[in-house]
Amino acid sequence: MSVEQHQQVLASVDSLNPEANSAAQEVNELTEAVKSGQLSRAEYIELIKDIQHRINIQGDMSELETLVKLNTAITALISLASMV
Repeated sequence: MSVEQHQQVLASVDSLNPEANSAAQEVNELTEAVKSGQLSRAEYIELIKDIQHRINIQGDMSELETLVKLNTAITALISLASMV
């Protein structure tokens, strides 16, 4: 999947958990910042890893599907950003 496809997955997150919604939006904003050159890849990776850790800690089993969707998209974006 492309970066844009992962961004679409993140944009589709519609959760009852405001933290999940906020995390998805924040990752998309950071992705746009790295795409426009406002943020380095290394900074981007660190920031979205921090978001991923935060959502994993705050995870609620009733939101498992949403958390899996977020984690999958974030992990893929980290992998794409790590490619040289």
